[in-house]
Parts: sequence; structure tokens; C-alpha cells
Amino acid sequence: MLHLETESAILRLASYVLIELAPGTSKAAAEAISKIGGVKMAHAVTGPFDIIAFAEVPDFATLSDLVLAKIQNVEGVRKTQTAVVVTPDVLAPGPPWTRKDKSRKSA
Repeated sequence: MLHLETESAILRLASYVLIELAPGTSKAAAEAISKIGGVKMAHAVTGPFDIIAFAEVPDFATLSDLVLAKIQNVEGVRKTQTAVVVTPDVLAPGPPWTRKDKSRKSA
């Protein structure tokens, strides 16, 4: 989520990293990836990718290092695809009822 944190005034760049693995490496790779700094969560999933990781970093240079130097060097990782979040203001932090809906008018 790209947002301005009120106390620290730090911009954050959020992204999802879609990861294809060698067979039989999902559990160990998910555990290793989830321990990398900047990765908030990593889950083994079904579908065309084996793991989807969510990351928050301060800038593109850090994102590049995270993916190219760290995630791609985890044993079993064959391929990554990174999707940067472009609508950070769609969801506000908190429960679902705090979602920002610009199409609805407030009462």
C-alpha cells in the first residue's frame, strides 16, 4: 500500500510478487521468503504460481533488490512476476467497513 504514515512520514511501495517454483519446494520456499525483510506475508497457493508474497518497501530500488537479489535467490525459485499496487487509496486500514467507496455519497 502506498501511503503516508502519519508519525514517521514514510512513503511505502506495496507489491505482490508472484513466484513459480521447482516441484516440491513450496513449503521451504514460502518459509524462507516470509523471513525476508520487506516481505509482510508469503503463501503457497493454487493456480499458475506457487507462492504469492506481499511486500512493502520504501522505493523501487529496494523493491528491485528484494526481488532480484533476495527472493530470486531462494532455493527452488524459477521465475517471479511483480505487480505493484497502483490504487493504494481504495482500502483504508482496518476492518472491511472502513473501505473508501468514492462512488457512494455520505449521508
